[in-house]
Amino acid sequence: MTETIVWSLTAGGTSGSAVQTKGASVGDGIISVSVELDAASSARDLALQIDTVDNVAVLAISSTLFDGSVTVKADGANATALSGPILLFGEAVKLFAGDLTTLTVENTSVVSAARITILIGLTV
Repeated sequence: MTETIVWSLTAGGTSGSAVQTKGASVGDGIISVSVELDAASSARDLALQIDTVDNVAVLAISSTLFDGSVTVKADGANATALSGPILLFGEAVKLFAGDLTTLTVENTSVVSAARITILIGLTV
């Protein structure tokens, strides 16, 4: 059974420069994870069990906080502080990680809790 992830992106500057696009990615499965992190919480490991990103068609990571206090880190990769959502397709996923066996998320904000949402489209 195929799964479809429908996506859209709109970004623009005050000068009028803008990017607006949309599309769909068809794959064989979807993994969706949502986790709440309290303010100043300890790092939490999410066992995604994706040992290679070769079959990842779409990787989307979002948070309710984009001030850099939320970080995500894949196995063997550097931590990334979220200043906006991550949206990667196909080969670009390899720029973020070589595997997604475990994704470590952390909220260092001492004031606000955060919800992190992850959506992964897979092909076989």
